[in-house]
Amino acid sequence: MSDRVERMTIDQRKRWPWMAVPVGVLLLLVGLILFHFRSEIQVTVHNTGATSIRSVVLHVTGRSYRVGDIAPGNSAEATVNPTSESHLEIEFRDADGKQQRLVVDCYFEPGYRGVVQVAIKDGRIDKNELRINVRLSWSVKTEAACRTGKDVL
Repeated sequence: MSDRVERMTIDQRKRWPWMAVPVGVLLLLVGLILFHFRSEIQVTVHNTGATSIRSVVLHVTGRSYRVGDIAPGNSAEATVNPTSESHLEIEFRDADGKQQRLVVDCYFEPGYRGVVQVAIKDGRIDKNELRINVRLSWSVKTEAACRTGKDVL
């Protein structure tokens, strides 16, 4: 009987490396799939004006992201993930303490990945640029869904 128990233990040890390989491959595939389908839009707000913009908040459908104060010549970033079809709104207090909310002319939704860059000067959107990848199955379709302001950043 002890021979049989010893033999099973040896057999199990021999199988262990062969079982580890499929499990490792499976974990790698799951990680790649999750990475491939993650959605995020990286938003950068540049203050190109002469005064600070304060209490900056980025609004997308279903969520808001506080980025704080932005001094002249500086930028702030946030990764946004809307809950459904969305555009971007930037809320802030100007130098006079007046609350403003600017609508960035763009479109994105869950499943999209990319970058939105917006320059604000004297309480207005001076420039904006969008680079968005729309995931369709395993392929990638690039879409420019925002209109640019005067010049691209």
